[in-house]
Amino acid sequence: MLLADGTTVRVRNIGEEVAVGDRVEIDAAGERIESVHERRSALTRRNSFEGSRAERQVIASNIDTVFIVHSLAAETNERRLERELVLAFDSGADPGLVLTKTDAVDAPRIAETRERLARIVLDVPVITVSARTGEGMDDLRALVGPGSTVAFIGASGVGKSTLVNALVGSEVQRTGEVREDDQRGRHTTVAAELVPLPGGAWLLDTPGLRAVTLWTSERGIERAFAEIFAVAENCRFRDCKHEDEPDCAVREAIGSGTLRPERLTSMRRLVAEEAGVEEELVHRERQSSRRGFRRPRR
Repeated sequence: MLLADGTTVRVRNIGEEVAVGDRVEIDAAGERIESVHERRSALTRRNSFEGSRAERQVIASNIDTVFIVHSLAAETNERRLERELVLAFDSGADPGLVLTKTDAVDAPRIAETRERLARIVLDVPVITVSARTGEGMDDLRALVGPGSTVAFIGASGVGKSTLVNALVGSEVQRTGEVREDDQRGRHTTVAAELVPLPGGAWLLDTPGLRAVTLWTSERGIERAFAEIFAVAENCRFRDCKHEDEPDCAVREAIGSGTLRPERLTSMRRLVAEEAGVEEELVHRERQSSRRGFRRPRR
């Protein structure tokens, strides 16, 4: 645990859910956590263990900006980017998209990728950088204000650790090579870590996320697919599913080419995923209530 004076101590955590970035109270002896302050933001996903029941995992908390990191040297998975946007919006922080490794590709590739992904992230800032040459790093630093806390999320191999080292100005994170065939890398960051930045900011570096699983949504989906929700305001029915209802503005926009059908398909998939999590939580709550009101034996 990092104390206010910058020193690090090891304390026990008993019965409290604690994430990197949390502000906590410890006992007078400095041995255990007594309470966790209310979070102003929290990057949260469903646990990623296949077949496990729905449990939330707080990756990091009290973040001002979540930077979603993708490499220009690899083909960006647009569906993954949409998921990462939902996580970032639901966290309560401001998202940004960082495209790394401009030194590894040519200018037309950078322009094409930036334009294509801008249609997904909409009004979210997009920064293209090379941590090795320094290109674009000043643009990134301009979004990291004094006293702010930022986090990087993304798959392994996209260059997060190299980016951290460039922002800090020294090698505080170990970096690794990526495979030539698919540009994937090994996890060089194995645990979330709080790193001080020049100028008084803090950076939460997280391990590469293999699975971007969603938790229950606030308004993340609505904000990540804002163009669909804006058009849906003109549907005849307020609860339009955009399937076979008459006067559906969304289907009309898809037919005219102003909305892309894959965006609607992706949005439906994410809505169904989050609804499944909510249904499981409600089912468990009902089971717990039944156990609590069992009839006593006569």
